[in-house]
Amino acid sequence: MATVGNLAVTLNDWRARTAPDGTIDYIVETLAQSNPILQHMLWMEGNLPTGNQTTQRTSIPTPTLRRINRGADNVKSTTRQITDTCSMLEARSEIDIELLALQPDKEAFRRSEDSAIMEGFAQTMAKYTIYGDSDSNPDEFNGLAVRYNTLTGSKGDAGYQVISAGAGGTNTNTSAWLVGWGERTVAGIYPKNTQAGLKMRDLGEQTVEDADGKKFQAVSTLFNWKAGLAVRDLRQIASVRNIDVTTLKGMTSANKVAMIENFIYAKNRIRNLDAGKFQWYLSDSMYTFLETYLIDKNNVHVTRQELMGKPPQIYLSGIPVFKLDAISEKEAKLV
Repeated sequence: MATVGNLAVTLNDWRARTAPDGTIDYIVETLAQSNPILQHMLWMEGNLPTGNQTTQRTSIPTPTLRRINRGADNVKSTTRQITDTCSMLEARSEIDIELLALQPDKEAFRRSEDSAIMEGFAQTMAKYTIYGDSDSNPDEFNGLAVRYNTLTGSKGDAGYQVISAGAGGTNTNTSAWLVGWGERTVAGIYPKNTQAGLKMRDLGEQTVEDADGKKFQAVSTLFNWKAGLAVRDLRQIASVRNIDVTTLKGMTSANKVAMIENFIYAKNRIRNLDAGKFQWYLSDSMYTFLETYLIDKNNVHVTRQELMGKPPQIYLSGIPVFKLDAISEKEAKLV
């Protein structure tokens, strides 16, 4: 099992702790810039060759109110084990050596071709983090939407962490996610005895085949990423679901306040806001809604901070808000 204390690091942290390698450095930077959730996600080595097993406490014993000459009951807690698996993403790039020979800067050309593949990895990882579903595809790891897919439940259940913003529309809904990243809360995982992040191997010149089976020479690059998601504490994530994006523009003042209240309720379902690094993740339309709410004279919950040389940062109840393209605006209503 990995050692507690150095489990959870970001991909940029991992790069800083690894021997210098310009190619790997470039890959990690590209991923971080493409999807903010990948930049914020902490990573830990799993304790299984295929992922990670987490033991969660499900009940706390109650002590006996003891009297003189009376004993106390034997007590114990109960636990359950959750196993999270990793997915294996892989792709190859092959560039005809004759095409490469025409380029004045061959390495720059290869890098430009490979960048599209890296962006595909980033988008796929972000999508799986939200919508991955091992029931529909056993090769996927379970994302947040599958883990928090009910509106009912008691404190300690996933459903308790979900707030419904209304009845929802017909495939016109989105969700907002509040995630507390940390080694004991929520983290990305990679298999035991492997390394975090996207790996790239330059296979050099190889004989490859075209669509008709005819052979030609090409330079080949192999990309591989083994990753999953571990939710170690269900109460360190909260969500507002059934947000009908068709109703956001032109909302009445009362409905805007009601929407913000949903976010406050979700935030207060979190067990401990000091236990992780919390971020809000929203779709385009929901992010725009919050930004326009800044002009409401009665607003006290949505704020903006001007940053030197960067776009302004929006906060909701003091927690930074980020736009995430991976969050759909065509979700079915959750009942």
